[in-house]
Amino acid sequence: MACSAVVAVFAVSCHKSDDDDEYEYMDGTLSFELPGFLESGSEVEITPTGVTYGSESKLPGFYWYTSENTVRDTTRYQNDPSSIVGKYLLQIPSDFTGTLTVTCSAYAEGYYLRTQSSSVVVVNQETSLDVPGVSDTDPVFTDPRDEKKYRYVSINGIDWFARNLSYTGGFPTLGTEILRNIFGTFYTWEEAKDACPDGWRLPNSEDWKGLATALGATPADGFSSFKGIAGKLMVDASFNGDKLWEFNKGVKVTGESGFAALPVGYANIDGTDSQFSDFYNYAVFWTADELNQEQAYYRYMYVTSPDVNVSTGHKQAFAAPVRCVRESI
Repeated sequence: MACSAVVAVFAVSCHKSDDDDEYEYMDGTLSFELPGFLESGSEVEITPTGVTYGSESKLPGFYWYTSENTVRDTTRYQNDPSSIVGKYLLQIPSDFTGTLTVTCSAYAEGYYLRTQSSSVVVVNQETSLDVPGVSDTDPVFTDPRDEKKYRYVSINGIDWFARNLSYTGGFPTLGTEILRNIFGTFYTWEEAKDACPDGWRLPNSEDWKGLATALGATPADGFSSFKGIAGKLMVDASFNGDKLWEFNKGVKVTGESGFAALPVGYANIDGTDSQFSDFYNYAVFWTADELNQEQAYYRYMYVTSPDVNVSTGHKQAFAAPVRCVRESI
């Protein structure tokens, strides 16, 4: 699985002319900043920085193009007044999703060309995530706090959210708000225990045991591994056309439970900072059960394991998605 959905790539180069001996190098390093993710149909202004030429540190000219539009857009000519900095308005097509590469080149007569490329992942909150098996007739709960809708499934007398809670607070997936509504919110346990809407709650060990039993496992208790049922909870979903669960011969992803587990990983928290890990590899969910004053239990699925396992995380330094439950009506 290529990780283009979560990684931006940067490259800097210098291009020589046919007559190399007559050319000089510009000063500094050409750079510009792009967010990691943008929405289809959005726009963002980009400013090139870091490169000048000559003894008076003049700004060169700048031109731009993208992988979707290779026609050059010159935003500054070499002899423009110094107040013109060459800003570029990147406009994302409304029908585009995927990885978009933006390239900027700095040029000046008598100097080598400087070029930088950077990539941004473009998403559509309605269409980027493709989850098979979703039907318009599936039951849906609308969270009155923000009007977001959650499909849910009833398993062994318990209603389970079939997507990760995306309510405010916590940390949006990969630290970007654009992905909150697609993949959900990562909460510390202290946040997770109060995150579900009225009438719903964080699932406990007995809820998980009942789910596992209904899917054919025979767990000793709610704190043991559930053998062989991970594939029934996983779903063969795609994000911008890329499969989220990689194929593994030891795990048959059937999605038959309707639970629709996605491998969006987990996060480590340091104050207001978050570090996300194992997107594409782990689906992790908090439980309501505590080990002690510092640790609480979570359930997880791993891309190469057919089992649903259990571990513990620090209540304030570990963050994971939440699936809310209630007794079936």
